[in-house]
Amino acid sequence: MLEVEATGARLGLTDTHAHLSYIAERLGRRAIDELAAAYADAGAMVLDPGVDYDDYPVRKAAFGDLGFVRLAAGIWPDAESIGDAEARVAALEAHLRDPACVAVGECGLDYHWMHGGPSEQAELFSAQAELAVRLGKPLIVHSRDAHRDTLAIVGPVASRIPVIIHCFGYDEEAAREYAAAGCYVSFAGNLSYKKSGALRAACAAVPGERLLLETDSPYMCPEPRRGKDATPLDIGRTYALAAALRGSSIDDLAELVARNAAALFG
Repeated sequence: MLEVEATGARLGLTDTHAHLSYIAERLGRRAIDELAAAYADAGAMVLDPGVDYDDYPVRKAAFGDLGFVRLAAGIWPDAESIGDAEARVAALEAHLRDPACVAVGECGLDYHWMHGGPSEQAELFSAQAELAVRLGKPLIVHSRDAHRDTLAIVGPVASRIPVIIHCFGYDEEAAREYAAAGCYVSFAGNLSYKKSGALRAACAAVPGERLLLETDSPYMCPEPRRGKDATPLDIGRTYALAAALRGSSIDDLAELVARNAAALFG
């Protein structure tokens, strides 16, 4: 594990969900410079998702000139956005039309924090899903404690555009349901946590053509650094664990995830 941690970025390990602006806020611009140096010749991508309707221009200015970065734009279900859904989705559309914006998200349902009722959250989420279909862009989905309602929204959409269930947090049965609906399933560093047996079973079961890996950094730092701020340089430990669960080499898994991510995000 230590060897993987030290060499992960040089192995060219794709990270399909990392909040670079949050990393910069917590760890300083130096952390972004370290990523740029590590990924310069790695042939791997890092996708930086949006969470606020107006955060795309700032993130593009900060990270858009980094060749390994792909940018998305979306609205996370916070109370302010739920209360102003129509106006904020309309404002978001202008950013989504930028050719440099490769996906819609992250967006979805969060019944843990519950900043709005299920119907209110569904309205904000469905509006962004409809935008993704209309613009022909992948949809990056946040789903916490809301599997059934999430599946009801993404099921009809996944046959028309790629849908990514990011930082998957359910069990093997749910993973199979998402994959059967045509969704991609993405696993983060919590795959390594002691009580994540259901996640590990799900990771082993997802078809290769539907598998993605991510850090969700600066969150979800994999063991043995759980609780520390993560960056994409930490993803090697997640690849090592996922490879072991799937009976694969890290190199073969890296090629698989890179191929899936390239098909989604270019």
